[in-house]
Amino acid sequence: MPSFPESLRSELRALLGAENLIEGGETLATLSKDYYWYSPALRPQLDDKRADVVAKPGAVDELRALLAACFKAGVAVTPRGGGTGNYGQCMPIYGGVVVDCSRLDRIHSVEGGVVRAEPGARLITIETVARAAGWELRCYPSTWVKATLGGFFGGGAGGIGGVRWGGIASGDTVKSITLLTCEAEPRTLRYEGAALSAPLRTFGTTGIMIEIEMRLAPKLDYDQVAFSSPDWDKLLDWTDAAMRNGAWRKRVASQFQWPIPSFFKPLKKHIRENEHVSFLMPERSETAAVVASAEAAGLIVSYNRPLSDPPKPPFLSDFTYNHTTLWAMKTDPAFTYVQAGFGDNFRAQITDLMTRYPGEVLIHLEWGARDPDRAVGPNASPDAIGVGGIPLIRYTTAGRFDEILAYARSINVYVGNTHTYHLTATTPEGTAARHALKHDVDPRGLMNPGKMHTFPLNPFAVAS
Repeated sequence: MPSFPESLRSELRALLGAENLIEGGETLATLSKDYYWYSPALRPQLDDKRADVVAKPGAVDELRALLAACFKAGVAVTPRGGGTGNYGQCMPIYGGVVVDCSRLDRIHSVEGGVVRAEPGARLITIETVARAAGWELRCYPSTWVKATLGGFFGGGAGGIGGVRWGGIASGDTVKSITLLTCEAEPRTLRYEGAALSAPLRTFGTTGIMIEIEMRLAPKLDYDQVAFSSPDWDKLLDWTDAAMRNGAWRKRVASQFQWPIPSFFKPLKKHIRENEHVSFLMPERSETAAVVASAEAAGLIVSYNRPLSDPPKPPFLSDFTYNHTTLWAMKTDPAFTYVQAGFGDNFRAQITDLMTRYPGEVLIHLEWGARDPDRAVGPNASPDAIGVGGIPLIRYTTAGRFDEILAYARSINVYVGNTHTYHLTATTPEGTAARHALKHDVDPRGLMNPGKMHTFPLNPFAVAS
């Protein structure tokens, strides 16, 4: 990696104050990492990656001056939110400056069902403030206690609430993104509408978000309920029907194959041995009907607690999405994960994987809205809901892991590559739009270099 200019180090100290420039020690190492270690493929690639310094600007003007200084010095700049990503989104491949946005955490307003906030605002704080004003987040990750707004929209995808509202790129959840460019005189650019597809989820390769407007949902009161059965198919049939019932408003929609529930140690007294489990978070006035339906289908209600307002743990959502993987790894570090999307024949696909790889592939399902406009209400369309998930895979060798993924793809299961730190785009048009944006906002290719590996300009690649 190129050597870090001492003149820039001194300039940043003067700009931010020595207390807001981390130059070494354990804190530097910690703030250079995320949860990349979920992946056995990424560990050897990213274990040694470190920033030269971590900068913590407390105002947009400080960030603007920081970017101008890094541009002049030709130093890599990597934005960081809560650091809860799983594939190196905020890790500096070529050193340089990691910009910790945690001090840029102001919530400017919650008005008319829209929150306007800085990138470092934590999602649980936004939820608390929003609920006090009669609103709630449409979608948030299981890491919402630590995750930031900018980190979620820069490196996340979906989460709790997605069964109603879809992921962050679905519908009109994001109203606008304002970012700073990395230039001699950084510009402020605002994106909204169709133009939002380019700056969303780009790992900070296309500038640093300084303000986000996100649409909220009307506040509801929820219960947290777990359903249990030794019969996987019976539980799946009921859970899937509950998710497609547009009259039941819900936030969490997860199902876990045994022994995954046994990994949830804090819930031990609510877990029945050798039984599969589904978690739901139904709107409180509908909980009785949901419970009655489950019991009529022969399921056991093993947990039923209200979600407090303002929200306080315990949260069943702490065991969903990639938190499920974390609990599994605490029990057996050999487990890793993939992101999967199942088709209309999801029952056959899931049975195929469970039968072919018993104990090696464990099924973890999450339901999400394909079309938020058609997912709720008395006339809700069942096909507006899709079945995806984050299956666990017991990792033995790279060859065996690739074989499992290849087989899943052969039966038309979509498999997202969660074992690369490279940005991926699903269409040539998406790649072209990102390239055009990056050319505009990052003319020297300094923003999180190495992540948009298809981008032709990386001034550090030769030095790698």
